[in-house]
Amino acid sequence: MKRSISEVTDAGAIQNAMAEYDRLGQEAFLSQYGYKQSRLYRLVGDRGQQYDGKAILGVAYGYQFPNETPLKSDEFSGGEQTVRRHLETLGFQVIRDTTVQVNDLNQADCSRTYRNPTWQRDELILALDVYVHFEGNPPGHSAPEIESLSKTLNQFHALIGTPHANTLRNVNGVYMKLMNFRRFDPTFVAQGKAGLSAGGKLEEEIWNTFLHDPERLNMVAQAIRQAIEQQSDVLQNAGRRDSEEGDSDDKYEAIEGRMLTRQHRAYERNRKLVERKKQQVQRRLGKLSCEACKFDFAESYGDRGVGFIECHHIRPVSELTGGGKTTPDDLVLLCANCHRMVHARRPWLSLAELINIRINHRDNPE
Repeated sequence: MKRSISEVTDAGAIQNAMAEYDRLGQEAFLSQYGYKQSRLYRLVGDRGQQYDGKAILGVAYGYQFPNETPLKSDEFSGGEQTVRRHLETLGFQVIRDTTVQVNDLNQADCSRTYRNPTWQRDELILALDVYVHFEGNPPGHSAPEIESLSKTLNQFHALIGTPHANTLRNVNGVYMKLMNFRRFDPTFVAQGKAGLSAGGKLEEEIWNTFLHDPERLNMVAQAIRQAIEQQSDVLQNAGRRDSEEGDSDDKYEAIEGRMLTRQHRAYERNRKLVERKKQQVQRRLGKLSCEACKFDFAESYGDRGVGFIECHHIRPVSELTGGGKTTPDDLVLLCANCHRMVHARRPWLSLAELINIRINHRDNPE
C-alpha cells in the first residue's frame, strides 16, 4: 500500500536521514534504499549540502516510526513537486537542480514539454543595466558580461523554481533580449536602426521607468543581483507565504521586481521588528492606530482588536540589501485597508501620498 509523504513531519527524523546520507554517500544511500537520483529539485542542508529529497523523506519515515522499516521508492507516493512542497512546509530549503536539463528527464519525470517563461521584471532590469553600461552596444554572445548575466538569470529561476526548457536564458537568448531594447533607443532610432522587434510591453515599461535615471537603475540591479546570489531563507520563506496568503499577484509587485518585493514583505513580517515598533508607539501614544486614516482596531473591536495593526516598510526596496540594519523607524503602522492601497498598483505609494489621496478624495469626492 502506498504511503503519503505527509506522514513524515518530524524535522529531527529528516535530519537523521541526512546525516546517514552524509555517512554513506549519495550512491550507496540511494542504492541501499532503492531510490533514483532526484531529477528536478535538491534538498539543501544547513551547510549548503544537497540531498535527494524523496529518498531523504523515505528514510526519515523509518527514523520517525522506529517500529517500521524505511520506505522504499515504490512504497512511497508523491512526485518531486509534492516532495518539494512538503519539505518547504516543514521549513527546509529546496532548490531547483540547474545541472539537469529537461531533455535528460524520462517520461515519468517530465509529462509535458516546458517552454521558456516570459521575461520577468527583475530580469529585464538586469538586462537593461547591462545594455546601458555598454551604451546600447553590448559585446558578443561569448563576452564575460553576457555569460555572467546568463548565469545570474538562471540562478533567479532556480531560486523561484521555474520549470523550463534547456535553453533557459542561454547566452544567445540573453544577447537577443539586450538587442530588443534598441527599438526604444533614440540613438539607434535616429539612424533608422530598429533593433529586434520581438519583445514585449514590459520591456517598454522598464525602459521608460529607469532609462532617465541610470544611477537608480544600477542601484536596483545591484540589489537584485545580491538578493539572487544570497538565495537567502528570507526570500524562500517570504515566497512561500506569498503563495499561502494569496499575495503573489503581479499587481502587488514593486517596480523593482519580485526579489526585492519579497525582501520588502519579509521585513514587514519580521515578528521581532514589528513587535518592537508596536511597543515603541504604544509607549509614546498609549494606543495603536493607522498613521494614514487613524483607524484604531481596539476602539472598533474591543479586546479582540487590542494590539492589532499592520506594519509597512517605508525604505525603498532597492535599499533593502547591502547589510543595512532595519530599525522600527523604518516601519509605519497601517490598517489593512490602507496597507493594501499602498501596494494596490505600481508605483507603490509613500505614506504622504496615501494621506494626500485620502484628503483630496474626502474634499473632492467626485
